[in-house]
Amino acid sequence: MYTCKILRLLPVLCLLAVMPARAQDSIAAPVTFREDTLFSFLSAPHNLSLRERAVLVTDRIRTIYEEPDFSADSILLQHDSLASRITYRGQVIATITDADASFSDLDRKALAQNYLLVIQEKLDTLSSFTGIKHILTFTAEALAVIAGLILIIWLLNRLFKRIRSRYARKNYKPFVAGGYTLLTADRVRSVMLKVLGIIRILLILIIIYFTLPILFSIFPWTERLADKLLAYVLNPLKSILKGILDYVPNLLTILVIYLFTRYIIKGVKFMAGEIERGVLKIKGFYPDWAQPTYKIAKALLYIFMFVAIYPYLPGSGSGVFQGVTVFLGLLVSLGSSSAIANMVAGVVITYMRPFRIGERIQVGDVTGDVVEKTLLVTRLRTIKNEDITIPNAVILSGRTINYSTCSEDRGLILHAAITIGYDTPWRKVHELLLNAAAKTEGLLQDPKPFVLQTALGDFYVNYELNVYTHNAAQMAVLYSHLYENILDSFHDQGYEIMSPSFHAIRQNTEPAVPGGKPEPPAFK
Repeated sequence: MYTCKILRLLPVLCLLAVMPARAQDSIAAPVTFREDTLFSFLSAPHNLSLRERAVLVTDRIRTIYEEPDFSADSILLQHDSLASRITYRGQVIATITDADASFSDLDRKALAQNYLLVIQEKLDTLSSFTGIKHILTFTAEALAVIAGLILIIWLLNRLFKRIRSRYARKNYKPFVAGGYTLLTADRVRSVMLKVLGIIRILLILIIIYFTLPILFSIFPWTERLADKLLAYVLNPLKSILKGILDYVPNLLTILVIYLFTRYIIKGVKFMAGEIERGVLKIKGFYPDWAQPTYKIAKALLYIFMFVAIYPYLPGSGSGVFQGVTVFLGLLVSLGSSSAIANMVAGVVITYMRPFRIGERIQVGDVTGDVVEKTLLVTRLRTIKNEDITIPNAVILSGRTINYSTCSEDRGLILHAAITIGYDTPWRKVHELLLNAAAKTEGLLQDPKPFVLQTALGDFYVNYELNVYTHNAAQMAVLYSHLYENILDSFHDQGYEIMSPSFHAIRQNTEPAVPGGKPEPPAFK
């Protein structure tokens, strides 16, 4: 019973034993000489592997070639009923069997004849190069190439010498950007001459580099170096060209996304211009919002465009690219917290509309005209011609007084406070203050100026003159003229602007207690 089972499994075991041999036979082992592949073995005897057989034949070919009296004509082919043998003076170089022929369309004898011709041709070619005649020929060709190289370099130097003299005599204009002279005329000339020198050196190096492969290809012993030198240049160029061709679909996608975003931005810009000019009106949307809204929309559209383009950028999927992107984002988030706060405040201020360009405002203890509004800061120019830069976050978190908002329609109220003693009739004080307001140019008479008595002090009365004006930008000048006219009005009528005060000197040290004994007079 067990014998029958073993007999049934025997074909399977034989198949498993044959499979590794077939897998091994499918691997080719090349026979090389002087870095050239002569032919390849696809089968090997049971006592050798494919690689060992190829190395053995390679060593035999090298041994016979190094003999002093080597002759390629002594390599012969012998046939018998079992194999074909390639021999040299009785030494077997390679044995070709029917197993080798089974991997080829040729029979054993024809395959062996092909191997013989390949070996003879290669060794005969190499041996012929060792002759004096061939060496002299190769040397002459190399000298001709070197002479041609020297001639080309000489002509190139002559050409660049003429070009250099021409550019040295040429008159150049200074390089100016934004009103600032980056390069003077002499510096431009110097830069041009240096660029010409660099181009000349690069051309000479390129010519020498491409001449070396030609020089090395003359000699059979250095022919491989020529191929390597060319490969150093051609392989990167092929890779770059292949990468560019493979990237064309992604490039077209990026171009479509960019053009689509560009035209949307143009449309938004057109609408913003129409709103700003008042041609297009949207309820609840002020014209001065148009340009800030356009800039915000433009920034958001470009951000969305970059997000859409990012997967199509070369190297975007690599870990290095992603790591650099994350690192830059971390730097921006950690180092620009105050800048982001100012940007957010700038956006909020834009839509709050607390002030506009040219208006007179007060931020904290700074008063001036708004000369510039940006996303980060607001610049004020004081009456002393001082430009003060205030971060938008400071403006948003503090108090802002706008003097120009109401001055255009209802008028801005300027007020001057003075103190006059009780001995001057208050009606007379009102009259004199109103006369001073009427004499001051730049103040409005309708609405009429008015006077308020703000306090009754111990020794004098507090008066406040209130006047209207449409010219908020001239506040300092108007105040000065108003004070001048107040002085003139009081002096013309013989009244002195003075705030009297009285002091009581007590003679005793007894405290004044209610209900106590009457005290003698404190002073005489």
